[in-house]
Amino acid sequence: MIDRLSGAALLAACLLVALAPPARAQSEEAEPERLFLLGAGAYAAANPYESAKEKTGTGVLPLFFYQDRRFTADLSGLAVKVLAGDRLTLEGRIAPRFQLVDPKETRDFAFLERDLGVDVGGRASTGLGPATLSLEYLADVSGETKGQEVNLDLTLEAAPTDRLTLQAAAGLSWKDEKLATWLYGLKTGEVGPGRAYEFGRTRGAPSGGVVVPSLGAQARYRIGERAYVIAAAEIELFDDDITRSPLVAKKSAAAGFVGLVRRF
Repeated sequence: MIDRLSGAALLAACLLVALAPPARAQSEEAEPERLFLLGAGAYAAANPYESAKEKTGTGVLPLFFYQDRRFTADLSGLAVKVLAGDRLTLEGRIAPRFQLVDPKETRDFAFLERDLGVDVGGRASTGLGPATLSLEYLADVSGETKGQEVNLDLTLEAAPTDRLTLQAAAGLSWKDEKLATWLYGLKTGEVGPGRAYEFGRTRGAPSGGVVVPSLGAQARYRIGERAYVIAAAEIELFDDDITRSPLVAKKSAAAGFVGLVRRF
């Protein structure tokens, strides 16, 4: 179900961002004019839905990452720097919303429509030593989810060797009632009032949205001067407000990714 891994459309997108020189290094030396990476990888994502046809969904993804002084573009969307200070960075964001697995991959809910959506918002981030803290707000502008979310993420980075870089991340994501219903619930117009589970509307479904914590780990290993092997894993945790939905059968959703990219 993981729809955007850590504020991102995919685990791979998060890793590609990590390939960019860290903010603390940029403050000490000239910021690069341009960074472009291209590659591909494979993912596996657990299907947390009730009556899932397969326990795990798999696939192959093309990977790209582009960054210059103002713009960053990858699978997680487009970011435009509004302010880039020594400690604080402010960005505008345009982000696609899609899922690695969706209800169509079930026996009982294959009729549900969960199409590509587009969110717009902003992100503020600050770095201190190996830690980066970011706060992001996104709201749907495509009419697909009609919802909004706030994401708070803390990332810690370490480089045991010149070639190997490791990251650990922890996050909290608040999703409003409309987005929570799109992700975890069932609308009355889809299944009728007897089976519906709409957050803030159906009896027993909580109001005020939901909070979803997540934990993740990322690694990259440089091969030669320009190629990198990248790997990542993340798990989202669901509380009883989510698992009471007839659509969700598991208390968590996990995904993993491995790929190869080259810097141009």
